[in-house]
Amino acid sequence: MSGDQFLLNQKEWRIIDQTKTHPSFTPLYSFAMDDTLCASVSEGVSPAVIRGWVHQNFVVLGNRDYRLARVQEGMQYLAQEGFEAIVRNSGGAAVVLDEGVFNLSLVLPAEGAFSAINAGYDAMVRLIRLLLQPYQATVDTGEIHGSYCPGDYDVSIGGRKFGGLAQRRRRGAVAVQAFFLVSGSGASRANMVRGFYERAAGAHDEGYPVVVSDRVASLEELLAVPLTVDALMASLPSILEKHGASLSFSQLLPDETPEFNRNIERMQERNPHLR
Repeated sequence: MSGDQFLLNQKEWRIIDQTKTHPSFTPLYSFAMDDTLCASVSEGVSPAVIRGWVHQNFVVLGNRDYRLARVQEGMQYLAQEGFEAIVRNSGGAAVVLDEGVFNLSLVLPAEGAFSAINAGYDAMVRLIRLLLQPYQATVDTGEIHGSYCPGDYDVSIGGRKFGGLAQRRRRGAVAVQAFFLVSGSGASRANMVRGFYERAAGAHDEGYPVVVSDRVASLEELLAVPLTVDALMASLPSILEKHGASLSFSQLLPDETPEFNRNIERMQERNPHLR
């Protein structure tokens, strides 16, 4: 089966659009959702999934961030800036989520081509390049030093990061998650993350990102064209259909609710500061 025939070797995709959500829809729900979808895909209840999601005014921390000596001071600073801190269940460091940040999840069976550890990352990069193809964007990968949440799968244009990738393997499936800045100021988001680390890190803390504001930019800033999350989400079905895939659209299914509720409880346990 070639990638030209079926995008990312999947002939069927389930699309979940959660880009227009209430402010009460927290990242706790999104991370629980992806764990739930891993179970559904692994068990054959669901085909491979593409889920778009948006959250309003959250900073998602990594486990290492949450263990910084003065993390409570860092979270108080974020609250003063109008952002709530959430600890995720996948790798990485602090990232900013707001209405101009598009989050995209691919949930795939961790078998065949996707049994390799980097295969899911490569699939997401390919999808991002297809999304940005109409804008003649040249998307590079590789760590952008000075960016927030730096990693080998930073995605950038002209040396400035606009997004990053993380993945979580669970129960025979892999959830690859990407965030990318669509609109707004990359520098202002970077400055807020730098402010968090300046307050949260103690004298003996090591290894946290040293953030430089001009290493991060939104796609609007990089491409010099108006761009919205809605436009990118709306382009996904045509990309998939162009590559021969059949599509279905849904939200959480009734049979998936018990698993989702269990995963919400696990996420709440990771976030005792929210109690």
